[in-house]
Amino acid sequence: MGKILSICFLNLFVMISDKLQQADVDPEKDYHLKGDIRRILEGLESDLNHSGLVEEELETLPSDHPVSDLIEAVEVWESSGHEDFENGIQAALTALDDLYELALENEWYSVASYSLLKSMEYREELSGFDPTTEFGEVLDFLHTRFYGKSDVHLGELRTHVQKMLENLETMEDDNISSLLDLVEDRATQQRKNKNYTSERDYLEYQLTIKNQLEEDVFSEQSRMIESYEDEFEQKKSAKSAIKASILERAVVTCQAYLPDEKENTWRLKIRELNKEAIEEMPRRAEEVDISEDVSRIVNQFKQSKKESSSWEALAMLLYSPVGQGDFEKALEIAGEHPAANMLPRHVISGQGDSVGYEPGFGQEEEKAPSSYIPGMEVSNHVLAVALHQLIDENKLFEADFYNVLSLIPGVSIQDEAFLTDALINLFEGRYAESIHIAIPRLESITANVYQEVGKAVTKNQGTVYRQKGLGGLFGLIEEDIDLNFGKYLQYRYTNTSGHNLRNEVAHGQLKYSAANFTQASTIIFDTLRVGARINAEYREV
Repeated sequence: MGKILSICFLNLFVMISDKLQQADVDPEKDYHLKGDIRRILEGLESDLNHSGLVEEELETLPSDHPVSDLIEAVEVWESSGHEDFENGIQAALTALDDLYELALENEWYSVASYSLLKSMEYREELSGFDPTTEFGEVLDFLHTRFYGKSDVHLGELRTHVQKMLENLETMEDDNISSLLDLVEDRATQQRKNKNYTSERDYLEYQLTIKNQLEEDVFSEQSRMIESYEDEFEQKKSAKSAIKASILERAVVTCQAYLPDEKENTWRLKIRELNKEAIEEMPRRAEEVDISEDVSRIVNQFKQSKKESSSWEALAMLLYSPVGQGDFEKALEIAGEHPAANMLPRHVISGQGDSVGYEPGFGQEEEKAPSSYIPGMEVSNHVLAVALHQLIDENKLFEADFYNVLSLIPGVSIQDEAFLTDALINLFEGRYAESIHIAIPRLESITANVYQEVGKAVTKNQGTVYRQKGLGGLFGLIEEDIDLNFGKYLQYRYTNTSGHNLRNEVAHGQLKYSAANFTQASTIIFDTLRVGARINAEYREV
């Protein structure tokens, strides 16, 4: 793993010069530049072995540029063991100030936002942190860039706000009022956009601030209840388990001020929906307690996060067999109950088309055991509910997916750009857009990562060599990495007797009702774990 991280770290220096040029041409894409700056600094701060690579690699960056000055200063600070104050942290703070001014001039608002955050982080570490001075500048920036349409990524606004809430008791009244205006405006904006989870985050911030000021909070409490009701109405066509989850979170969050009659109504509805969820679950040979399976994934993630970080917990989750079903176990069940698997099956697509023919056991070719596809669907559903819960509880963040993506060698700049857009759409609730952006990158990333590790991905067609199709690439995963994982990918994405999701999307056959969080989140999750597991198999650790 250390060797892989070093390779990734070297690649970032090459990429950051490209991102500087990209930001010059298209300032709205400056979040790519910001992401690379952040990852380089995190690499320097977390592993001193990286410091020795900096001097040579800085040659790829423009000289006398705030980004170059910043990286060089942080390298000095880390390699000196935090002893060289003048050439280290002091120079880094100066470079961050210069980068902030340059970013404002060039309209790189994500870079400007990150510069402020990093500057506050470094100043706080040095003690003597003056929130009044720093937060005044931050609030001026946020009021300029976050009223109306946001120019900076929403997750960074949350980070700014949370940092100020940590220091609320020491802030001046004018700054507290300014902060309250900011979060009230953002909550209203999110409500207009029907982003109810984000709306509730900012309502919570309002409650925190108003409680500190000892002001009345009835309006915010009422809006919190309304937000859950509006989200429930918005998702009335969703699976019963998702709707039950919304009301369960509502009861927990609002219980202190929830009217008794409404709490009783919600609890009755939760029971009704949970019963419906059991009926909606795909059938499989053994009973499945979805709540236990979801809790297992959530608890595993939270424990890993305690021991490391949220993005590392996500990376560890990618290597576990969650969300993919168990082909070998389905074969065992089929052996114990052979009658259901003896006869061939005529496969019909969701659109009513005849798309394939599955032989029975004992005949040529392969047949999926009858319990496998339902089991795979259950596993997908469990994973999606777990991811939804972790995101809603602010345990798993959009930035965690970016961090994992950046550490997979072989992912092209194009792959990264498209998946970034897919993630943005996922977290903003535009599931149809996210699915249609992400699906093509699954094949691209699988092929690119295989080539990165030196594995041929071509096939001979007469005298012509062509890249294997996606099903063929998944066949390599089945043969070389893991049978269960390879079978899952084939039956979910390319096999006509399975979900055949890649072709459903490519040929416009995906039903709009299927363009939901479950599909969008697990497609991105699968794409990341394909890249991660190929690298883990072929790279020397």
